[in-house]
Amino acid sequence: MTRLVAASGRIVLALVLLTWVVSLMAGYDVVADVHPKLAGLHPSTSSLLGTDHMGRSVAWRLVNASQAFVGPGLVAAAVSLLLGVPTGALSGYRGGWSAGVIRYLWAVVASVPRFVLVLLVCAIYGSDPAVLAVVAGLAFAPGLSEAVHTRISELRSREFVLATRAHGVSPLRTVAWHLLWVGCRALVLRQVLYLFAFVLVLETSLSYIGGFGIEEPRPSWGNMLAFEFGVHDGNPWAWAAPALAIWLTLAAAIGVASTLRERGRA
Repeated sequence: MTRLVAASGRIVLALVLLTWVVSLMAGYDVVADVHPKLAGLHPSTSSLLGTDHMGRSVAWRLVNASQAFVGPGLVAAAVSLLLGVPTGALSGYRGGWSAGVIRYLWAVVASVPRFVLVLLVCAIYGSDPAVLAVVAGLAFAPGLSEAVHTRISELRSREFVLATRAHGVSPLRTVAWHLLWVGCRALVLRQVLYLFAFVLVLETSLSYIGGFGIEEPRPSWGNMLAFEFGVHDGNPWAWAAPALAIWLTLAAAIGVASTLRERGRA
């Protein structure tokens, strides 16, 4: 069952990434794709998912909407990795007062709930996807740093680490290869997948509510759902497709993350 969940989740995530690449290459025009006479068409051979109540292609908007969270999700992951992994590795390997300072500083950041921190920063600097990505990565960095710290603290007294010291292996190589890559890569990837899911929920929620996030006419799975949900006698796939896409992507990210295990653990 675990293998099925992992394989299914990887396929869904790969399709999401492929959809994002297609959206970047296709050059879809959100303004030109308005055809009132074609409003509310149901799926057909000429229109895979039909049209919304403005006559816009649901399929193309669904594809283009991946830009709202995939790119920001990747940037957020990079920010979180750059901030969280080195600080967690340093505090976990060295311990002492430096670990205390690092963990205290991250605890200050983590004292503000992630969603509140994102809303606060977006209210000050605007809800541009770049701002959303950076602050989401910053919000997740304390948890990633603490997870790496805990794992490396457990490993640093193991025999293989003592052996590397006895053989003159540099501390940088010991931490980078033996502790981070061998001992923590599954843990880090799991945290990155949780972050990706967080960015998806965050972006779609803000776009659904309005005022933050992606706004019309640019598509987001969140504002597509808000724009069409409750429209009578329209095309039900105009809101069902983005809702299903959100659910499948979240299930895939969390499902893959739940199957990842560190070496030497169940």
